[in-house]
Amino acid sequence: MRTRAFTLLELLVSMTIVSILMIVLVTITGQTSAVWKDTTGKSNQFREARNAFEAITRNLSQATLNTYYDYYAADGTSRKASDPATFVPARYGRQSELRFQTGPAATLLSGGASKFPTHGLFFQAPLGFTEIPGNAGLENLVNTWGYYLEFREDTDRPAYLPATGRYRYRLMEFMEPTEDLKVYSTPAQWLQTVAGGTRSHVIASNIICLTFLPKLPGQGPAGDPRVDPDGSRLAPAYAYDSVTPGQAAEGPGRSSLHQLPPVVEVTMVAIDESSAAMLEKGATAPDFGLETLFTDARLDERKADLQTLENNLVAMKVNYRIFSTEVSLRGAKWSQDESN
Repeated sequence: MRTRAFTLLELLVSMTIVSILMIVLVTITGQTSAVWKDTTGKSNQFREARNAFEAITRNLSQATLNTYYDYYAADGTSRKASDPATFVPARYGRQSELRFQTGPAATLLSGGASKFPTHGLFFQAPLGFTEIPGNAGLENLVNTWGYYLEFREDTDRPAYLPATGRYRYRLMEFMEPTEDLKVYSTPAQWLQTVAGGTRSHVIASNIICLTFLPKLPGQGPAGDPRVDPDGSRLAPAYAYDSVTPGQAAEGPGRSSLHQLPPVVEVTMVAIDESSAAMLEKGATAPDFGLETLFTDARLDERKADLQTLENNLVAMKVNYRIFSTEVSLRGAKWSQDESN
């Protein structure tokens, strides 16, 4: 009786096919693992930036001016405690001791544009921050809060790390406790202690661009002056200050005096640590071309500026991510009253 079996040639062909399949399987598994690791790594690298962006939008939405109505004289000056005998009231108008201000950070903080790039934002909000133990638990205490970028060394690193510091663009958060509000004691210099002060701390590194654009709503009835599809009517150069009339002279419904903007468009650009390390030149800040960008708030210019920045980052082989949203300020009660 003859027994059928595989020939040597058949065994060699089978082994070759199995080897090819194994090689393909190993290659696919390796590529899948590499893609997963790369995606996970990028997600983890931008997690800090994402958390910081969420903190900005969450705190900004609670901004307040606590506006009330007070007497104004015929010349537009408001009533003061120092002139009760000579003050002659002529009308009512909006008034507030609090303040909301945004614009170029270098201007707000009196520094260079390479040290404080793009924009800064400062406001008051009931965030409940206090350094007095007896006030703990009072969650509606008003604080001054703010955000800006600063190119600086990581001086707040733990003591056990190497002494050589790394210079990076860092997102700074300014927190002023209720009991120390400069907006009351020295309103003209309320931002004087922000830069370099103990009230500011890093909440994210490698944030290279931060812009704030106060806006009117973009949708509404046709012809309604409270609607601005372009988004540049309130702050055509991104600057907004609640103690000035702002753009009131340019048209109805544009006075920022003692008013919060209804909407603030927030845009943030972050790069990863490997890109930051590649560009590091000690205390010399890398040039992303930001000094000429984000000065004109018109919609076409905003888009063009962001595209220019992206092109610059691509040319520099930098890995980046853009975060952008519109924040509605729940404390805004926008009025078109031009007289105040």
